[in-house]
Amino acid sequence: MIIVKSFTFLVHNIYHMGGTTKSISNLANILSEKGHRVKIISVFKASTQPYFKLNKDIEIIPIIEYAKTPQGLINILFNRIHKYTPFLKPKIINKNEPGLNQFSSYVENKIIKKLQQIDTDIVVGTRASYNLLIAQYVEEHIIKIGMEHMYLNAHPKSYQQDIIKGYENLNIVTTLTKDDQQDYKKQLKNPHIIVVSNILNEPKYDIPKKNVIVAAGRFDYEKGFDLLIESINLIQEDMRKYDYVLELYGDGQEKETYINLINKFNVGDIIKLRPTTNELSKVLASSKITAVPSRVEGFGLVILEAMYQQNIVIGYQGCYGPEFLIEHNVNGYLIPSNDIIKFSNRIIEVIEHYDSIEIQSVINESEIRTKQFDKNEIYSKFLNDIEGLFEQ
Repeated sequence: MIIVKSFTFLVHNIYHMGGTTKSISNLANILSEKGHRVKIISVFKASTQPYFKLNKDIEIIPIIEYAKTPQGLINILFNRIHKYTPFLKPKIINKNEPGLNQFSSYVENKIIKKLQQIDTDIVVGTRASYNLLIAQYVEEHIIKIGMEHMYLNAHPKSYQQDIIKGYENLNIVTTLTKDDQQDYKKQLKNPHIIVVSNILNEPKYDIPKKNVIVAAGRFDYEKGFDLLIESINLIQEDMRKYDYVLELYGDGQEKETYINLINKFNVGDIIKLRPTTNELSKVLASSKITAVPSRVEGFGLVILEAMYQQNIVIGYQGCYGPEFLIEHNVNGYLIPSNDIIKFSNRIIEVIEHYDSIEIQSVINESEIRTKQFDKNEIYSKFLNDIEGLFEQ
């Protein structure tokens, strides 16, 4: 029997678009729906509402709010000052944290103070640096869970060493895939390692399909959208011949790079940059192909959502998420890492044979795969794993 427990999640920015934000929002919502008391500590807040809708009973606690209020202006001031003085540089956040420039000693102290005030049964970290803070600063009687939303081998070697050392003080480490679970089991002795896959919790849309390829995510190097643009360049005449376009949804530091590539290849008519959207499933429902050119991908929630909306998904091998979700030639297609020629060739093969029995079979199989990520199934397994561990 599952005992109702209370949860606190420590997240980076619940107000910002991202796969981790969406997966945590989905998990928090199902926990709340099932009667658990849920709090979300959001280190940063730069908007008035969470990016994804949250259950009304979930308490959101922002730490650093960048708004035109007295406290918000103080936060902005400290954020700017720390870039020019060594005295406010972060001292506790791991130096390998990808967003280290967003932190200062001022921010660190506020995070630690919140962690020391947690009053729920369970606290859940949602990125490696936060998991390390939880392991060090949360009171001993609270169950400490470190969620891995990337995968161990995706982190730099020096970070992996710090992660392994720090995670020994956690009670549970969750991974997104079985392969990553095995990697952690080889390295960790104390914490229990469990798989908690992302939840699929989207409406199914019945929308006419258009000749559209969709890609979506953060505009950064890991997501590999530069590789995708190069692939489309190789088949630009075929794209025009078959009247197809690529719509690339997102935002981030690589946006200017993508614009320059599009201009360089003269493909502005067939590659369209779109802003982030919280209605991605509707976009996917009206398209035929989803491209996932990630260099690093811990899970790939967009893959699951695309499969559910009956899209053909094409991704790269070499990162755990696509290989966990896609069985090549069965429910999607996996291309050797960074091979833009084979990636582009596969796109054209799908376009040319979209109505074939083979392609339609792949679409049917992909939809079947999504049934394993039902929110009730994942909730029950998550809670049973927790209860099973602490009944031993």
